[in-house]
Amino acid sequence: MRHQQDLQVALRERLRRILTQDYSVAGHEVRLVVDWVKKQPALRAALAEAEQVEPDLDFDSLMSGLNNRDLSWPSRTEEGRAVLSWRLMEFVADDDVKHGSNGRAVISMALSTGERHFSDGWRKFVEVALSPFFDYLSERVGAESSVLYALERYVRRVEWFDREELYERFQGDTRNGEEVYNLDLQRFLYLEGNYVTHAKPRSASGEADIIGEVDSDDALICDGKIFDAGSRGKGYLAKGYNQIVQYAQDYQKNVAYLVVFNISGRPLQFPTDESKGVSFPYVDMSGVRVYLVGVRALPPKTTASKLGKATPVVVTTEDLINPDAS
Repeated sequence: MRHQQDLQVALRERLRRILTQDYSVAGHEVRLVVDWVKKQPALRAALAEAEQVEPDLDFDSLMSGLNNRDLSWPSRTEEGRAVLSWRLMEFVADDDVKHGSNGRAVISMALSTGERHFSDGWRKFVEVALSPFFDYLSERVGAESSVLYALERYVRRVEWFDREELYERFQGDTRNGEEVYNLDLQRFLYLEGNYVTHAKPRSASGEADIIGEVDSDDALICDGKIFDAGSRGKGYLAKGYNQIVQYAQDYQKNVAYLVVFNISGRPLQFPTDESKGVSFPYVDMSGVRVYLVGVRALPPKTTASKLGKATPVVVTTEDLINPDAS
């Protein structure tokens, strides 16, 4: 929890800095904050998830309204408003990169408030238009609700500490061994990520391995699959990918997570539609963004320095969206 609390304090401090800056140097301060946010995995993850709630936000409409001194949010959700607020910050930061003290973005936004003095207008603009971004992220961080950040921690935990134990349990019953990994993931998300998850709840498309908060507005669609480069190879991953897309559609969610426990001994190379600075690749299909979370689950037989060059298994987008192709 200390990391989350430190992030909340840092968010409040950076909002204070932006709010109290004179308009003449406010653009530079916003640029520093934007650069800082992009270096925080938890904040990048929360933003990436928020962007999927309303993927077709009309930023141009927002800017047009500001030019007419009318701040009308072209969004329907808190996530959408936070994303638009973030894009306003990126707009100011880009203007500072290109023009420095000669930039016009801050002055334009200060004028949009109708205040007579630029500094007063800038403070009012920050309070109304930029603070929703900080409020949203602070709430997300406080609830430890970034799934991607939680999964980053889970991958490190398994690879650094637990893969020998999990693999030994898997070998004890390879037919049902996938359940060993899924139950471990479910337990982690409950204890560390603050997600109440349920194993194999019913849906129209079958049984998802892990769906959290199914009775709430924030269902977590997360499925775990074994990859062994044999009977559980690309075709098996493709079936898991298509299943999880169906699960997400059943629960009217546009983000899902496919966790791949790789016991093949070969590195997996996943496709991605775009990285956006997030740790895991993703592929979009039918309005659902599926993050592909690879976990090296096979215990090393020797030290890394003595291992030969491993040939990666390249998984293409076609391999995933078309099970027959695999």
